[in-house]
Amino acid sequence: MTSVRHGVRAILFDGDEIVLFRRVRPEREPYWVTPGGGVEPADASPEAALRRELDEELGATAGPALHVFTLAEPGRLSTVFACRLVSLDLSRRSGPEFLEPDIGLHEVRRVRPEEARDLNMVPPELGEFISANAATLPALLDAATYAPGRYRPVVDVHLVLTDGGKVLLGRREGTGYADGEWQIMPSGHLEEGESVVDTAVREAREELGVEVDGCEVVHVMHHRNAGGTARIGMFLVARSITGTPVNAEPHKCAELGWFPLDRLPERTVPYARAGVEAVRRALASSPAGLPVPLDAGSPVFSLHGWDVPGCADLAAEAVRAGFEEVTVCLVARLDGAVLVRSDDETDRLPATVVRPGEPVEAALARLGSVGEVTFAGADDYVSARGRAGRRLAFSARLTEAPEGMVPLPAGSLGRLPYAEGVYVNRASPGLLYGLPGR
Repeated sequence: MTSVRHGVRAILFDGDEIVLFRRVRPEREPYWVTPGGGVEPADASPEAALRRELDEELGATAGPALHVFTLAEPGRLSTVFACRLVSLDLSRRSGPEFLEPDIGLHEVRRVRPEEARDLNMVPPELGEFISANAATLPALLDAATYAPGRYRPVVDVHLVLTDGGKVLLGRREGTGYADGEWQIMPSGHLEEGESVVDTAVREAREELGVEVDGCEVVHVMHHRNAGGTARIGMFLVARSITGTPVNAEPHKCAELGWFPLDRLPERTVPYARAGVEAVRRALASSPAGLPVPLDAGSPVFSLHGWDVPGCADLAAEAVRAGFEEVTVCLVARLDGAVLVRSDDETDRLPATVVRPGEPVEAALARLGSVGEVTFAGADDYVSARGRAGRRLAFSARLTEAPEGMVPLPAGSLGRLPYAEGVYVNRASPGLLYGLPGR
């Protein structure tokens, strides 16, 4: 029986273009290939093999990877993924093909996907597939990372249960977000076909084993996680509760506790702390602490988390969200130019992984003496080793170029993940963050 080798290939989008290799070998016409290679025994899955190959061949990380095509060749079966480039650093590539010049050159090129069929692609079927789906593939990737079309935020429903000036909280456990911190109990996401009140009643039954009635919305909050996404929080109180609250979901909650409304535990989720404080003010202004309807003229709306976050807030949220590593990169300007690290094939923002226990500011200092920085945006990625990571971009104006950085004229930004004056959040295409002084 003839064995079949298994491989992976990446249709790697960088903006509106795809990243390809132009292969130049002795005594052969130049041809084009996608990044990728063979699946090795140590690879946990084809996707893990893909991320390892991207790291080895391009020093690259990518966002969500979608299996879009299976390519059968004589003696070889390739799983083809589509994904978006998050970061690239050719100085980190380590594949053997780049360490042996006798086997030819791997020139990194970016082309429009519809042009792939006109290239000498190997195999040609892959070029045909890329061109035929030039519009479909980016749409699929966009759908995998954010809701297409109109903005569709997550809606959180929090039912604030009080008793004699105390509020019921639960300590999170096993959820993957803010584990070990205290949160309003009950709370959950609004589901399709439910009203906000229906959600509060359902969550009270599921999480605490109680029945509630007469639920009123007393506060609405538009919240944004530091370096993350935004959501709408609806905070309700109930006129009556039947039963005694118990921890009905111990796989998500380590324990329940009653705490004074004005003295919450130190490790309370900041979003929840702001919501409890808003409800406390609303109840204090109402007769006998009864719910205040939204049309009663009380301050029922607030923004939370929309100020430019500091380094400590960004680092804390990355830990809260369960990211295994954090990378910082710098968008630095000097005399009208952007400073980059550059080589023959690519320009890249200076970046580094934050070391365990290291403050974000210290990691930025390792990139150079940059002085005051401003948060510019964030995107999420999966490293070649399968580690979930968040990349934090900061902007700064410098008086001199740090060692190893070169200026790139403002009109030559096509190969960088931002346009003039803005940084693009690749995890949510279309989100632009202004740089200082723009």
